[in-house]
Amino acid sequence: MDAANLSEGFRGGPGVTQDKIYLGVLSDLSGPFASGGKNVTEGNRLFVDKVNSAGGVCGRKVELIVRDHGFDTEKGRAEYLSLEPQVLGFVQLVGAKVAQSIEDDMLHQQILVAPTSWKSALLDNPYMMVVGATYKVDIMNGIEYLVRQGLLNRGDTVGHLHISDEDEYGDDAIAGSTFAVRQLGLNLTTAALKDADPDMSPGIASLKQAGAKAIVLSTNPRQTASAVAAAAQLGLTVPIIINNPGFAPELLQGPLATVMERQVFVLSSVAPFDAAIAGPRQVAAAYRSTFPQGAPSMAVNYGYLVGLSFGAVLKRACQRKDFTREGVLKAFREVESVESGGTSVPLRFSITGRPSATRTFVLRPDAKVAGGLTVVADQFESEVSRKAGR
Repeated sequence: MDAANLSEGFRGGPGVTQDKIYLGVLSDLSGPFASGGKNVTEGNRLFVDKVNSAGGVCGRKVELIVRDHGFDTEKGRAEYLSLEPQVLGFVQLVGAKVAQSIEDDMLHQQILVAPTSWKSALLDNPYMMVVGATYKVDIMNGIEYLVRQGLLNRGDTVGHLHISDEDEYGDDAIAGSTFAVRQLGLNLTTAALKDADPDMSPGIASLKQAGAKAIVLSTNPRQTASAVAAAAQLGLTVPIIINNPGFAPELLQGPLATVMERQVFVLSSVAPFDAAIAGPRQVAAAYRSTFPQGAPSMAVNYGYLVGLSFGAVLKRACQRKDFTREGVLKAFREVESVESGGTSVPLRFSITGRPSATRTFVLRPDAKVAGGLTVVADQFESEVSRKAGR
């Protein structure tokens, strides 16, 4: 769409009409991260509903076009190529593998994409809107938190069980644990797995044999359940820290819930669903009204936070009267602070290659609360992550 098709002096681009702005959602609604993908999409919808109820952006209603790739990279790429000409940008794209498979096209088409991935390498792409701290930063913050709490001491061994695939999040998390243990005088032992491996007991057994005093899990939720159950069966009662994609509220069912509540810490730069914080409270109220039969998690808050971030970009583009993709990128790099009522620290997107946030909530599983998580440390930033830079 060219400038002649828009009124009031606006410059336009794909996905923008006289009365609509179309945004893409490319999610996992049927694969290993389906529960989180559904919640992120619900959070996206809550934001869009709020924007549209206030009149939209520059008088244009925002509309989401949603596709499910089931965490299949080839299907994700195909869905992206189908949607790309129809939308101004993507407010959700699940999976680092999918994001990297379409990177060349993103750069060519100059389309802004918010990946539901926190892999550090994505920061190098100027069109990637990475909302929150990276996996690497979260793990560094989490390990130093255990040290400060006296749950790890100098000379102790940390065991890290991770998905081993350079296009997914396990290797980025390993970079974080490797840097952290060196800085803190700890040792590291690792156990690798594929993203489809169902049984974590061999890996947990090897970490126990290595004398691990704490375990890091960079796994999907099904693997997390297997790993925590294996630790219980082996009598391994050490603290376990988990990257946020590895947790889902359904893990707090049956006897596993007791072990989760006793041993597990979840790391996230986004506040949990039921947090006693202004921003999450507003989102929770909207969620219960809009999705009364829904099963929420902190992924709802994340989806809403991405909406706030994309909304700040669209607001700036509106001020510029420039909805071309080039104009949207310029607007993106002018966003100095996205305020979210405490859902995260204020997010900054104006520096390419730097995380938009470097602080991590340390959370504990709790079956009694909606979303299954409570805050034990509020937006914690470690000395280790400051030294690492990103």
